[in-house]
Amino acid sequence: MQLPFVTLDVFTSTRFEGNPLAVISVPASRKTELTQAKKQKIAQEFNLSETVFMHEPSSSPSSNDDDDDQKKEKEGATHLQIDIFTIESELPFAGHPTIGSAVVAKFHWYPAVDTLLTKSGPIHIAESPPSGQGRSMRARISHDVRLHQKTLADVIPAAQHASFPGLSHRLPAVRDAELRAPVFSIVRGMTFALVQLPSLELLGRLDRGLRLDFDHLPGPSLLDEDRQPAGFVARYYYGKEEEEDGDVNVRKIRTRMLELGFEDPATGSAASALAAYLTGADRAEHVRFEITQGVEMGRRSVIQVETKAEVQQGGDMKIRELWLGGEAVVVQYGTLVVD
Repeated sequence: MQLPFVTLDVFTSTRFEGNPLAVISVPASRKTELTQAKKQKIAQEFNLSETVFMHEPSSSPSSNDDDDDQKKEKEGATHLQIDIFTIESELPFAGHPTIGSAVVAKFHWYPAVDTLLTKSGPIHIAESPPSGQGRSMRARISHDVRLHQKTLADVIPAAQHASFPGLSHRLPAVRDAELRAPVFSIVRGMTFALVQLPSLELLGRLDRGLRLDFDHLPGPSLLDEDRQPAGFVARYYYGKEEEEDGDVNVRKIRTRMLELGFEDPATGSAASALAAYLTGADRAEHVRFEITQGVEMGRRSVIQVETKAEVQQGGDMKIRELWLGGEAVVVQYGTLVVD
């Protein structure tokens, strides 16, 4: 089996910055042959933070692009199923795979596409003006947000706060922020401890090698009972940037993701979670965020998030719309050979 693929750098218009992504085209005739186990092995072969499998929207037994009927069907496709894999497991949703897939679909393979079908729900996509040389897309995220009742301080015994493996003990101020950080889900199965730090200087001093085992915390479940199983859980660190002479209606934030034993250049799902949480905490009805990540590792990424919310009858804020946006540039095209 031979499958075409493309790699991109996402959340950037500059090649070799942003977050790398592989998108593999899966012909409709090969869908049943490409098992979950094979997809996982392929993701491990690419060894990127995420790999996407984009399923061709056709029941035709032919995968030859020279076939006129199939070409028309592909060009007229509006809905595309995508599966997102890390090197360890499948994810229901992830940000840079969504934006990267949107760019590949809209500008390379399926120009009529307007919706990506993910495990977390349908995601409407639309082109947006680029700020650089890349292609820019926006995606309306099918969110299911939840601020969980517990923090790490509640599930790790107090006697272990100063020694529990995976916490930032070298930087006590960071460790204390980790313990009290709000735990927030953007969708079921994607949850982040949102760790606010008092300065960008402290953000730059984080330890890259730490890994907190969220699956084996010693106390009660970190997530609310009705959100089990937990799925993917990680820490997302952030510090607020000073406003410069520019668009004062955009909140600028610097972030880092260091959880799985490595640093992630851009984490769109975590950026979406952070934006949704801050919108609710600030009781804001319409907010635009510019979230910059990956600076410390030389892969600067710029993630755009726009939220719209409304006050409910009981006084709580409800996120009505959440749009994730950014640019992406193609780095390479190729063919994957699968036995």
